Amino acid sequence: MLKQSAVLLASTTALFAFSQSAMALSVSANAHQDGYGVQASQSILPTVRAGAGYFTSDDSGHHADIYSGSLMFSPPLPIADVEVGARYQYQDTYYGDGGGVGIGGSVFVPTPVPLLRVGGYGFYTPEGLTHGNLKESYDYGAEARIKLTSQTYAFGGYRYYRTQFDHQSTRTLDRGTVFGISVGF
Repeated sequence: MLKQSAVLLASTTALFAFSQSAMALSVSANAHQDGYGVQASQSILPTVRAGAGYFTSDDSGHHADIYSGSLMFSPPLPIADVEVGARYQYQDTYYGDGGGVGIGGSVFVPTPVPLLRVGGYGFYTPEGLTHGNLKESYDYGAEARIKLTSQTYAFGGYRYYRTQFDHQSTRTLDRGTVFGISVGF
């Protein structure tokens, strides 16, 4: 009995270790005139990715640093790349500091142009899921992605980031065109 348990444990450990090497890590970077961002994500299950990111912008006339962590689900669909999930963000800005859990995702579909996908993303952080000075937040954008290699693509699009802080009007922290690259390993 002990020998069978040891074999089962060793087999399970080996299977888990080999499956982890097949789960892709991706790193992306983006920039525009007033800011830049970096993000890394790792598959933790076949359809689930965990990510962390940093974004900074001076687009509002004042500096903003935004830190994020996400857990996204990607159902296997034949026609579109879809992700839905939750993202925690902490915003350190001139207007206030605070964080919150947002819900959202992205959809990208192929086009008649080979290797090109178009789509968009969006996240909404409602007032009930925030702390600090953050009241609510919106982050959305549209992108075109062109595949360069099997796990690398370049992208360009438009981003809009708007946040409301306690005792202040809603502030646009970032907006405008953005370009970047994503590399998978």
